[in-house]
Amino acid sequence: MDSYCEYALFSVAVKSPPATAVDLLAALEAENPKSKYLDEGYATYLYDLNQAGLSAKIPAMAEKALTNLPDNPDLLYFMAEHCYAAKQSDRALTYANRLVASFGKRSKPEGVSEADWEKKKTVSLGSGYWIAGVVAGERNQYAASDKSLRAALPYVKGNDARMAPALFYLGLDNYQLGKMKMNKAQMLEGAKFSDQCAAITGPYAEQAWKNSANIKVEAGKMR
Repeated sequence: MDSYCEYALFSVAVKSPPATAVDLLAALEAENPKSKYLDEGYATYLYDLNQAGLSAKIPAMAEKALTNLPDNPDLLYFMAEHCYAAKQSDRALTYANRLVASFGKRSKPEGVSEADWEKKKTVSLGSGYWIAGVVAGERNQYAASDKSLRAALPYVKGNDARMAPALFYLGLDNYQLGKMKMNKAQMLEGAKFSDQCAAITGPYAEQAWKNSANIKVEAGKMR
């Protein structure tokens, strides 16, 4: 009976106007904060809160909800992006890594098309890897940044706002890692990433061009 009531609240909520859906999903949350229907419904809940003019309530709601559904990708995606935008780098990094890990624990939900599931994975994994890589890059954690940003590249392709910083830090990462290991090829790979970044108009272009030129000069002095 409990499961039926949870399903009834969820099924009506997803077909309702935002204000009504928010009330119904809040009722479901009060009834069972670990409900499988709520796990599926948080994407709708977040959207409807925003549409109902209640976006200010989302961060606290999402953070609280993650105590009951710690691997929910919709909540983790929101918190990773929210914390990164708020320059809360420690929290952003934590949520980004949890977001990436969450997809290793999930398969495609019933009723979701393969295309929609792949689209969700692309957006979510792109966000998780990119935030983790950029935060690590800002902290000069070269190996961690390189690993995450290489994973992010196929997901952020076509998004210049994310591709430029990804390439910028990959340039620095591989220059520094190559320099530490006296690996000329890796240093030049850093120059290649910097060149690709410099080709994207924006705030990273000029410095990336300078970085590339300096790396090539330094690499040219190596055997």
